[in-house]
Amino acid sequence: MKKALVVLLVMLVSAGLFADFTWMQLNLYEAVGLANPFGDTYNDTYFEIEGGGRTGILNFYYFFDANHIFGQGENAFGAESPANSGDFFTKINPRFSLTKLMGREKCFGPIKESYIAAVYKGFNGGENYYIGIGTDLAIPFFDMFSLNLYQKIDNTSFGADMEPAGFVAMINWYTNVKKFSDDFNLTYQGWSDFGFANTYSEDNGGEATEWQMFNGFFWNYKKWSLSTNVKLHKNFLYSSANNHDATSFFFGLHRRF
Repeated sequence: MKKALVVLLVMLVSAGLFADFTWMQLNLYEAVGLANPFGDTYNDTYFEIEGGGRTGILNFYYFFDANHIFGQGENAFGAESPANSGDFFTKINPRFSLTKLMGREKCFGPIKESYIAAVYKGFNGGENYYIGIGTDLAIPFFDMFSLNLYQKIDNTSFGADMEPAGFVAMINWYTNVKKFSDDFNLTYQGWSDFGFANTYSEDNGGEATEWQMFNGFFWNYKKWSLSTNVKLHKNFLYSSANNHDATSFFFGLHRRF
């Protein structure tokens, strides 16, 4: 956890000092029916710091989740899980523009920009590292659409020691659905991750594939938002046990800065 906090702090300071532009918002979520391959679905209340920006060739995104806020919410996993408690989760996603390095303003066809990309995920009991390539695409209806392909490396306190764990395709999107006034609009945003060829998981009794998809509808008024979100799963955490494929709902309050 200390490593994740240090990295996140460095990114926040760097963002404020050096970035061409940045954004940040605070999110408070009530999550209902969270998927759980270790037992029953559960509910949680969590606080999230989320942000990103651009500085030169670096495009970056991050968030940090603190679970069980105000003493609300249940344990993330049952006592039988090696990932017991799940007090925090963080993701840091820097992408370095190959397009800008080559002195170009855009790529070709629907590819607006290409990147060397990386992801760090930290959580109770371990870390995941990802390295690969990324793109920003011009897709009808979407204001932003990103497609990235990564090699995944697992490093956990319950068995994995920098083990190759297959590949993950990550998609992110955002679009303005309806503008009602200068201050009020409806947006749709989300992400989908598909993991595959995870032979490390298979060799340890798990599944080779995993799929998650998060869909969020945000009612935005000036710097405040309310959101309703639904998350779909299949083989969550590369497991087909218990409630791995549960449909989860999130209700959010958000403040942008």
